[in-house]
Amino acid sequence: MKFDKKTLGIALFLLFMTGIFSIKGYDSPIYKNATITVLALLALYTFLHLEKIKNEHIRFRKFIWGLILIPFLGFIPAYILHGQGIGMSIISAHIHVGYFIFFFLFITKIREQEVLKIFCLFGICWSAIEIIQQFTYPTYWFATRYETDDRGIEIRNGIYRFAVYGVNFGLILLFYCFEKFMQIKRRSYLVGMLIALIGIYLLATRQIIVMSAVCLFAGLFIMKKISIGNFMFLGIFSIIIYLNANSLFGDFIEITKEVDEDYIRFLAYEFYGITYNKGSVLAFLLGNGTPKFPSEYFQEIINYQEYYGLYRDDVGLIGIYSLYGIVYVIMIIWFYWYVFRNRKYLSPYLQMYVLYMAGTSVMLLHFGTHLTTIVTGSFILYLIEKNIARNKSTKTN
Repeated sequence: MKFDKKTLGIALFLLFMTGIFSIKGYDSPIYKNATITVLALLALYTFLHLEKIKNEHIRFRKFIWGLILIPFLGFIPAYILHGQGIGMSIISAHIHVGYFIFFFLFITKIREQEVLKIFCLFGICWSAIEIIQQFTYPTYWFATRYETDDRGIEIRNGIYRFAVYGVNFGLILLFYCFEKFMQIKRRSYLVGMLIALIGIYLLATRQIIVMSAVCLFAGLFIMKKISIGNFMFLGIFSIIIYLNANSLFGDFIEITKEVDEDYIRFLAYEFYGITYNKGSVLAFLLGNGTPKFPSEYFQEIINYQEYYGLYRDDVGLIGIYSLYGIVYVIMIIWFYWYVFRNRKYLSPYLQMYVLYMAGTSVMLLHFGTHLTTIVTGSFILYLIEKNIARNKSTKTN
């Protein structure tokens, strides 16, 4: 892969803003302050080029502005319902400025194919990290869940769970290589699929593994490649990867039983969807706002997490509703509806990715809440926007 200076710069920017695959120490105060500075410069740069953005035909313009502004309105319920200071709420919502990256990509005029190349390259790197660290443990360099004196690295299905950030890259790699392989049957695309599948398996997150398989089978229908041969190929390929992953790594990895967390997740749905709002119309519309240390609201949420296991991050759209309200959730539903309505103008690999987002949205967060989610999401939204525009133009001509 060859990159020009602009593409290389944007690739390095994406790598930095997503924590360099969650390299150990990336969450230090120095890094966090650096990202705040970058976000401030990004917002300033975008405002200085508003005229250029206005001249662009951008379908997601209002949607992006909603993703940026609505979380900042959370200072109202956070103050009225939880007594959190207005300044603290606004500071805690600063990460949503990251959606300006979407406009920044329009300003730089980076091509859709260049963004795709970056994602595929990062997908290979992410999978390689997941594979290598299975063999090097207890030495590891990338993780969001560190080993401490009183807690070891979690093991699920015999796999060390480092929770390295980058599954979004791996999924784009998987779906793109699958699309191309169904069209061309080139060996390099098959290798790309294999690398991505191993990375996703080693992530050891059930909903992602299952939904990835569902999306691959759905891809056959999307591309109208429905045949017994293709079904058998995909079925056998998936079974081989699943059955051999443990044997490939079994000699190196401790085998333990997986903990079933479904019950506590159900309780979290009910708590953050109904109980926590206590019937407040304000919380229903705008959510409860983003908690900020060291407020009582922040400590309250930490207590619910640590003592009761009720995590907002585990309940997807319900968690987003609890934070930003029904208005924010309606915007997300609009996004899925818009993409579905324009699916014939969207390349199969992106249709599969949006299907993955929709299918896992009840458990995973795909919008807001975390800087890495916002940054990567901005790039994904740019890919979708440019892809629809290009394919509409091609079909019209």
